[in-house]
Amino acid sequence: MEKVVAAIAGDYQSGTVERALREIFVEHGGLNKFIDANDKVLLKVNMVDAVSKEHAVTTHPEIVRAMIKLVRECGAEPYVGDSPGLASTRKAAERCGILEVCRELQVELLDFSDGVEIKLPHGRAVKKLFVAKAVVAFEKIISLAKMKTHTFMGTTGAAKNMFGIIPGTNKAKWHFNMQQQEQFAELLIDICSCKRPVFSIVDGVIGMEGNGPRNGTPKFAGMILGGKNPYAVDAIMTEKMGFSNIMNSLYERALARGEVCPVTDITVVGSAHAFRCEFEPAKSYTSTSEAYPPWLINILRRFLTARPAIKYLECVGCGECGKICPAAAITIVNQAAVIDKHRCIRCFCCQEFCPHDAVKVKQGLLAKLI
Repeated sequence: MEKVVAAIAGDYQSGTVERALREIFVEHGGLNKFIDANDKVLLKVNMVDAVSKEHAVTTHPEIVRAMIKLVRECGAEPYVGDSPGLASTRKAAERCGILEVCRELQVELLDFSDGVEIKLPHGRAVKKLFVAKAVVAFEKIISLAKMKTHTFMGTTGAAKNMFGIIPGTNKAKWHFNMQQQEQFAELLIDICSCKRPVFSIVDGVIGMEGNGPRNGTPKFAGMILGGKNPYAVDAIMTEKMGFSNIMNSLYERALARGEVCPVTDITVVGSAHAFRCEFEPAKSYTSTSEAYPPWLINILRRFLTARPAIKYLECVGCGECGKICPAAAITIVNQAAVIDKHRCIRCFCCQEFCPHDAVKVKQGLLAKLI
C-alpha cells in the first residue's frame, strides 16, 4: 500500500513552504529514511522554459530553497538541475528565480545539455536512452514537480518531471516517435525507472490549468504533495485536480506494469488530505485506446481531435515553434509561422513552448459538428 501526504500551503512564504515539507517527511518517517549523510542529492526541478515564477510554469524557487535546507540538515549535498525544452538551463533558472536561490545558498546548478547513452534492458518502449551526463552520477534524486494540466498527457507531475533528464531538444524526437499517449506513457515509465527518484514532491500551492504545461492559467490549489512512489503522487494529484485516473494513460500503464497500486489502495494523509480543486483541462486532451486499429486512430485523430493553429495577431515570427517541432511541420513565411497540417502529429510542442502564446488549440471538424 502506498502513502501520499497532502500538506496545506496557502502561500510561498519560506516558513509556510518549509512547514508543509516537514509535515510531508514526518509522515514518511523523516527525509533521512531516503537519503544519507554525505549523499549527493539531485533536486530535479521543472523548468520548462525561461518564464517568471508568477506564471506558475516552473517549480517555485521557495520549494527549492526549503528542500536545499532539508537535504543539508541530513548531512547530504544538494544539487539542482533540469533541461528546459528551448532555453538554456541558466537562462530558465535566472528567469524563474531558481538561479538566485542557488547563488544565495551556494548550490551548484547543473546543465543537462551534454548527454550519454545508457542501456535499459528491461525497458518496454526503449532499450537505450540518451540522457543528461550530469544525471548519471546521482543515485539519489528528488523530483520537485509542478501541478499542471498538459495538452498531450492530460496532467503532468512527478513522473513526467523526469522527462527533463533528456537533454534539450532531444525531447522532440521522442514526441515524434511516440505519438500516442499510451506509447509516450510507456516511454515516461522507462525514463523514470532508469533514474527513479527516491522521493517526489509536487508544488501545488499555485498550479496551472487549461493549456499547460506552459500556456495555461495559474490556479490556486493551496497544497504540496509528497510520497515515495511518483505514480502514486501523480494519481492523487490528478484526483485533487478534479480529474479521473481512468483517463490517465500514465497511471494506467504504470498500474499494468506493477509500478503502482490501485488508486483506491493509496492512503492519503496530511493537513490537506480532504482538499480538492476543479482544474480546467487542456482543450486538446483526448484519450486513445489500444483496442482501435491504427488506421482508425489516425482518422479519428485527424478529424476528431484538436490540432494546433497559429494566432497570427500574436505571432511575431520568432521561429521557436519550428525549432522544437519534431515533425518539422512549421515554417516561417512572411514573418509568421505556418503549420503543415498534413505533417503535424498533434504533439502540441509548439503550443507548449511558444514564448508569445501565439498557438491556439483548434477543434477537429467532427468534434465541432458533434
